[in-house]
Amino acid sequence: MAERLVIAAAPRTVTGKSVAKLRRAGILPANVYGRGLDSRSIEIDAREFGRNVKAAGLRGMFELKVTGETDPRYVIIRGMMRKGGTGDPIHVDFFQVDPSKPIQANVPVRLVGEAPAVRDLAGTLLQSLDQISIRCLPLAIPDAIEADAGLLKGFDVTLTVADVVVPEGVEILTDPGINIAVVNPPRVRLQG
Repeated sequence: MAERLVIAAAPRTVTGKSVAKLRRAGILPANVYGRGLDSRSIEIDAREFGRNVKAAGLRGMFELKVTGETDPRYVIIRGMMRKGGTGDPIHVDFFQVDPSKPIQANVPVRLVGEAPAVRDLAGTLLQSLDQISIRCLPLAIPDAIEADAGLLKGFDVTLTVADVVVPEGVEILTDPGINIAVVNPPRVRLQG
């Protein structure tokens, strides 16, 4: 299970065009909402948010601690507006998940071990799938799904989603027949 990064937030009363003053002060306006919950306007430190997103990625789950609330909120980023479309964030929407109900998430695939076809046969390892769709409880989402490259013993062997072993409580939604990695034979240079 991944350790959740914490984002400190405070209730926000400034709305409309006045939020430009907040942005100039390094404060990022945001909203948090969820199923059966009222939307709540909050504000967060823009630099802290940037560091957390860089560490956990846009698809990560965060622990949102709002000033005045006793329990943390477990949230994912549902939407983000950026300055000029690709610049710094100017507004974030957080979706609060229910820790007791499974959700769908995309998790990176990490190749572990050494492929014998690379080591012994001088092949080239090619990873064709970099993330797998899973379903599990929000607090049980792994940092990554590991795929054993040691299974790639020859050029005719393919590592597929079906070969991946996941932690208990995690269900893979990606088609088991999809290739994760293969080893290509070395190129032979013709002399002539």
